[in-house]
Amino acid sequence: ALGSLRYECAMWQYFFTPTSVDEALRLLDEHRDRARLIVGGTDIILELERGQRTGVDTLIDISRVHGLDRITLEGDTLRLGPLVTHNHVVSSTLCVEHAFPLAQACWDVGAPQIRNRGTVAGNLITASPANDTITPLWAMDARVTLESAERGQRTVTFPQFYQGVRQVDLAAEEMLVEITFPALQENQRGIFLKLGLRQAQAIAVVNVAAVLSFEKAKKADFAPSVTDARITLGSVAPTIFRAQEAEAALVGQPLNEHSIQRAAELAAAAARPIDDIRGSAHYRRMMVEVYVRRALTALSWGVERSNWPADPPMLWGHGNGHFPPLA
Repeated sequence: ALGSLRYECAMWQYFFTPTSVDEALRLLDEHRDRARLIVGGTDIILELERGQRTGVDTLIDISRVHGLDRITLEGDTLRLGPLVTHNHVVSSTLCVEHAFPLAQACWDVGAPQIRNRGTVAGNLITASPANDTITPLWAMDARVTLESAERGQRTVTFPQFYQGVRQVDLAAEEMLVEITFPALQENQRGIFLKLGLRQAQAIAVVNVAAVLSFEKAKKADFAPSVTDARITLGSVAPTIFRAQEAEAALVGQPLNEHSIQRAAELAAAAARPIDDIRGSAHYRRMMVEVYVRRALTALSWGVERSNWPADPPMLWGHGNGHFPPLA
């Protein structure tokens, strides 16, 4: 290993390129509040340029740390490294098969160029309530593992990690080193839907993820009951959150028109949106009902995968999660 290099620029004073996690953690511990980690830079560079990150004079680029871009399935647990990009997820057979709502959300992020650069971990840490990947990962009961040079590792749930608008439980000297969540099982189905003001490169007005578990059907004409439900809503509260009353209304019921409409109404009632440039609070609440109903209806018909692209543009790599190693 060559060790970290240091550069200088008008928007920051120091730019380090460590080649190991230990070296990155040492640099974080040394610079604390003055430093930020960077990989894709799709958020942090804009924030620095706009003066939204005051006091930050050091960037630590971890893109040269080997092995952090892996997606693996260990038992029933999917593991994503902090360098996994949105395109990595879209092209991953493991994610498409076992974490389809996340794959859908990653596909809805920006354009191919942004998906090629931006990481899932970066999207989580930015912590905007309109960010796309938080919603499905929350519905799939994801956790993040954080590490620092002094305290070692700790793993926190999403309700613990997200504390407000763009506020997360991440100390200045800590690095997100892994995202883990249970793989969807044969009796589970999930979906992610997003409402934007245009077809692509749109920030969510509302986004919805739903993950349902079903009992085994006893005969061909028997509609199986929902045994567990997770419905998460984005861009309608200070953080993404679970619509627990809507979830409870589905459990023990067949997924039919009546139960779907009742859950959609309860989800809309739970929303606490604001008025902003993308939509009024009233419009957002109405759209929560519409999109929860659409999501649950798609799951009831088994058509949640019908619009999945057969050959999504990657810009690099060879598809199916096989990407060349980072330089």
